[in-house]
Order: sequence, then structure tokens, then C-alpha cells
Amino acid sequence: MRYVYVKDGEIASEHRVLPNSFANISNFDTLDNNSLKQFGWYPYRFVSATVSGSYVIDGSYYEITDDEVIEYQTTRQLTEEEQQNIIDNAWITIRFTRNNKLNECDWTQLSDSPLTTEEKEEWKVYRQALRDITKYDSPYDVVWPEQPQTVQLAPQTEVSPLGPSVDGSNG
Repeated sequence: MRYVYVKDGEIASEHRVLPNSFANISNFDTLDNNSLKQFGWYPYRFVSATVSGSYVIDGSYYEITDDEVIEYQTTRQLTEEEQQNIIDNAWITIRFTRNNKLNECDWTQLSDSPLTTEEKEEWKVYRQALRDITKYDSPYDVVWPEQPQTVQLAPQTEVSPLGPSVDGSNG
């Protein structure tokens, strides 16, 4: 359990574990709560604020009762600028993800791609849907398109069972 030291009706130390000795009393941490209160040490309780939507935790305040010290978190509404920064950062993350997804499937549109014409068209539609992601009104409304089921073929190189030759060729 944590305790708070109160002196002259004010909090003199933040919540902490009781000291082993205090005011020339050894084994101070073994005293019962009533004895501890006589020396200004009160049990500490924390009450967390519930935050949702456009609110943020901005601090706390203490209430000193007869039996304990309670810390309550306080909240405030985000400013419009803070809300816009959150939205802007969400768009940055979405664009980063979108660009990675586009980069991963660039190979599908190359002229020497092993895909059929129909498969290339599926990938072309998918890639356009990725580009259209930024047309959503909100980053929280984005629905990612489903990637075509074509399996990417790894580049194939023929290697002689003997390994590469001295000149770097496979034969």
C-alpha cells in the first residue's frame, strides 16, 4: 500500500511506500493506520479519469479525508488544433501504410510480370483503390481494399549443382 505524508493540512510528500523509520521511530512501517495518521501519514488512493473522444488527461488534484488521501485525475477537452494534429497524424500513418502496400505490388504491373492479363487487371484495380484511400473524409472511415489472391512468384535463377563458376556464371 502507498501512503502520503500530510503536514499542516497540505501534502508534504507524494505517494510512496512508508519509510522504515520516521520521527525517530524505528519500524515505522509496521504501525497501524490510526497510529500512522497521528504522524501525518495517510493511505493513498488513486482515481483514474475516464477519457474518450476529444478529452485528454491534464493533471490531478488531491482530497484529504479523515481516513485517506485520494488523487483524482482531471481532464480537459482537446483544442481544435490538437484534434487536427491527431487527424493529420492518422493520415500520415495511412499514407505510409498505403505507400508500402503499393511498393509491395509494383512488380504486378511490369511488362515482364508472370501474371496473366486478368490478374494484372485485378492488381491494377487494387492499386487504384489504394490510391483512392485519401479520398475518404476521415482517416477513421478508411476501409482497406482486399488484395488479389495472386501469389507473388519469387525471382528464379538457375544455379548449376556445382555452384557458380569462377567467372560468376552458372555453368
